[in-house]
Amino acid sequence: MLRAALVTVLLAVPGAQAAAAPPGAGAGRPPGTVVVAEPLPAALRLAGTGAAWRIRYASTTWNGRPTVVSGTVSVPPGRPPGGGWRLVGFGPGFSGTPDACAASRAGTPPFARPFGEALLAAGYAVAVTDYEGIGTPGEASGVDGRAEAYALIDAVRAARRIAPVSRSWAAVGYSLGGHAALWAGSLAASYAPSLRHVGTVAVAPTTQWALQFAAARDPQAPLSPFVPYLGRTLPVTNPGEFRPDEWFTPFGLELVSRAGRACIEEIAGAVAGLTNADVFRDPAAAMTAFTALFADDEVPTARYPRPVRLAHGTSDALPAVLTEITAAQLAASGTDIEYAPAPGADHFTVLSVAAPQVLTWLDHLFGEG
Repeated sequence: MLRAALVTVLLAVPGAQAAAAPPGAGAGRPPGTVVVAEPLPAALRLAGTGAAWRIRYASTTWNGRPTVVSGTVSVPPGRPPGGGWRLVGFGPGFSGTPDACAASRAGTPPFARPFGEALLAAGYAVAVTDYEGIGTPGEASGVDGRAEAYALIDAVRAARRIAPVSRSWAAVGYSLGGHAALWAGSLAASYAPSLRHVGTVAVAPTTQWALQFAAARDPQAPLSPFVPYLGRTLPVTNPGEFRPDEWFTPFGLELVSRAGRACIEEIAGAVAGLTNADVFRDPAAAMTAFTALFADDEVPTARYPRPVRLAHGTSDALPAVLTEITAAQLAASGTDIEYAPAPGADHFTVLSVAAPQVLTWLDHLFGEG
């Protein structure tokens, strides 16, 4: 079952080209500074949304440099409560690295809309990040825990500059966004001490990269649609160390090039029926290399200062056992951890199935925070 992990590990959202922020626009500005804010188009708003904005905001890259990231901020309708709306910083699932794939441009995919609408109906404002390099100039850093966390936390900071939201916030994420939320929970106290982080909720998070890559060593294993994007993002975060032409076949390099123009839904169609042997010169050696390159991006398992809550569908092709292992590691470190399986849910239905549990968790986290 682990062999299927990389097949549906991350999710797709098609969309339109994002407007660009000027290169270097984040330089000299505190993280979370709003560079651009505009009304979110009606077609992209969730049902039950009050005010909503598409934003670009200052943040920090994977290597600690200033950058600009895009995203959205949505608040419930009506008057905010005293102290402002309770705030969720949300990490969406991966949709591809081209600007066209940014959540702030493509919108929320249909299977995820009920989850976002449930948060708004429960009285939460939601700040969503597009992640570094997706929706703004430059190549995306892809799977980089620190960059993901910075983008998520700074979306929360940006929300506080334009909307009546509270200082208290929770990190929530789905799929790759679950990876981002966990990293944000680990770094929140040091990166943004002025905020009041109450805890982390990750739904079907992508964790245990070493196990995932080990399962993909088989040359005949189905090719993950995420793989072509690695050929674009790993050279960004490992300059001079990772060269795609050393690992990919000529056909694989064509897919890497296509991933620079297409969202993951299109790439998923292009790789359907392909195996690792079709795109890698030596699949086993490539997975060994990926394991080493991703070692620094494994979810931190040292004790988290605030509670962590995890949910995963029992029918997910990204095996729930990966999240169960992460939960056990966090428990061993002394983290306040709770894991809840979502019976019968797969990677696409888990948000709807887990939504009631997530809302219960958030109510407790904000109550205790």
